[in-house]
Amino acid sequence: MNKDLLNATLAGSGTVSSKMSPTKSASLTVFYFDDGQIYTLVQNAQLNLQHCIDGYHKSVLLKESYSAPGSTQPTKVLKPNKVVFLNQLIELVNEGYYVDIFIFTHGSQNKIYFANNKTLSPTELEEELAEKKSGFNYLPIRIVYQMNCYGSTFNQAWLNVGAKAVCGTRYINFFPNQFNAFAKEWDKGNVLFEKAVYDSNTESSRSVMQALIAADAISELSPKDWDKCPPLSTVLGDKPCAKSYFLARWLNNGEWQEGESGKENMNYSSYMFTPGTLQFTKSNKDILVWHP
Repeated sequence: MNKDLLNATLAGSGTVSSKMSPTKSASLTVFYFDDGQIYTLVQNAQLNLQHCIDGYHKSVLLKESYSAPGSTQPTKVLKPNKVVFLNQLIELVNEGYYVDIFIFTHGSQNKIYFANNKTLSPTELEEELAEKKSGFNYLPIRIVYQMNCYGSTFNQAWLNVGAKAVCGTRYINFFPNQFNAFAKEWDKGNVLFEKAVYDSNTESSRSVMQALIAADAISELSPKDWDKCPPLSTVLGDKPCAKSYFLARWLNNGEWQEGESGKENMNYSSYMFTPGTLQFTKSNKDILVWHP
C-alpha cells in the first residue's frame, strides 16, 4: 500500500482515518455502446479518448479494443465489465492514486449500462464501494465525467463515495461531442472544472447534433410513427411534429417541456448538473486531501 494510504489507515482495520493525500494521478475510463439510438450520436461525436490517457501516471481503459498509433497507450485495456470497473477503481486507490473517472456508456434513470446486459445503480455503486467492501470510507476520486444519459441520477452517489466533483445530464444527453471541448479546457490545468463543463456547451457543438436529429426525423430508415412536419419546418421547431417525434424516439411525456421547441428540449434534456467542490483546476494540488 502507498505510504500516504498506509499512514492514513488504522492498524489492522483497513479504515481510512482523518485524511489522505495521494499524489499520483490515474484515470479510469469505461467505453461501451452497442447499436442503438445513442450509438448514432456517439459515433458522430468522434470522441478523442486520448484525453483520458495522456498526462496521467496510470490509465485504465475498459473498452473492447484500443489502438492509437503514435500516441500514448493506456496502461491497461480491459473489457467494459461492471465488476472490472469497480475492482479497478479499488485497485487504483490501493496503489495510492487519486482517480479521474470518465464514463462513456448508455444510461437511463438510475442505470449505467455495461457489457453483457449488466447495469449499475446508484444504490449498488454506494454499496460496492462502501467501507466494508472497499476498505475505505472515502475514495480519492477527483472528478467523474458522465456522458451516460440521465447521469445526474448518479451525481449524489458519486459525491457520497468520495468524488470531489461530478457532472451528469438531466435526461438524454444529445451532445456527447461536448466532451472533447471540456477535456481541452480541463487539460489546460488552470480552468475550473465547472467552467470547463460550462464552456464546452457551445452553439456550434449543439448545432452539429441538432442537424443530426433533424436528419434522423426525415430519414427513410426511421419509423414513421410520428407526425410529419409542415413544409419548411423541422422537429427542431415548435410545431406539434416536434413533440410527436421526440416522444416517439427519445423522451417520455413527463420530460417533454411544453411550449418549448425541439431544439430547446434538446438543450434542456442535455443540461449538465455539476455538484461538488467545483472551485479547483486540474493542476490545483491543494484540493487533493480526502476527509472521511
